[in-house]
Amino acid sequence: MRCLVNGRTVHVEEGSVRPGESTPVVLLHGACNDHRVWLPLLPGLQQAGCAVYAPDLPGHGQSAGPLLTSVPEMADWLIAVLEACGIAQCALVGHSMGSLVALHAAALVPGSVTHLALVGTAWPMRVAPTLLELAQTQPSEAMHKMALWSHKQRDGLPLDPLAAAQTQALMESVQSGWGDGNLLAADLAACDEYGKGEAMAERVRGQIKVAFILGTNDRMTPLKAAARLQQALPEAGVNLLDCGHALMSEDTDGVLQALLRLLSKRARSPLLEAGEG
Repeated sequence: MRCLVNGRTVHVEEGSVRPGESTPVVLLHGACNDHRVWLPLLPGLQQAGCAVYAPDLPGHGQSAGPLLTSVPEMADWLIAVLEACGIAQCALVGHSMGSLVALHAAALVPGSVTHLALVGTAWPMRVAPTLLELAQTQPSEAMHKMALWSHKQRDGLPLDPLAAAQTQALMESVQSGWGDGNLLAADLAACDEYGKGEAMAERVRGQIKVAFILGTNDRMTPLKAAARLQQALPEAGVNLLDCGHALMSEDTDGVLQALLRLLSKRARSPLLEAGEG
């Protein structure tokens, strides 16, 4: 489906919607990706009765630009997308950069978010200066390295070379699809510069059901890099999967089961709590 935000087209990959389905699940991709990273999960989520929406960020995939260059801007945009799609309440699921966007958006409108899944997350989400420079000067080489680091390895090589090649091909497709600047460099800079993760986590603590879904072999966002968010969200569930940063393709069922466990937890009802007051 397509919607308009600020007069510009947004592509939202949509799962089948049937009457009586559970709270909508909104999936947000990471840097230099688009909705396609979530395709392995869509059948399982739909079979579980979820109404699924996976928007492409501005300038990514099939969404019009301009690019948004900061996580708070992306969060504001995401909230506008929910409104444009008529989604009053949803579960937010974000991967990598998308996890920061989902967290920030949830903190701004906690009454509209029932559950929050942070997949392959970190905060601060620092990007190595060498990778930032490489993204600026040799983006294809940067994407090649990121694809290798996104998958479980042995002796410095991915266990599944084809999966790593597919990860790189997706990034190349998204990068080449945006003709007005360096999309990869802009996304990585947004991750590196985002400074409000801990404060936003404290705002959602106790308000929203939260789960971390992390890869034990993740070299892009290592386990230790999520420690500060976990400390800020001590009630959150933690799911550790034997994979790298490309969790949705490397362990589709593991991510699916972690999401379904989170969604099975009863969300707080703002309307009920208002009545109790």
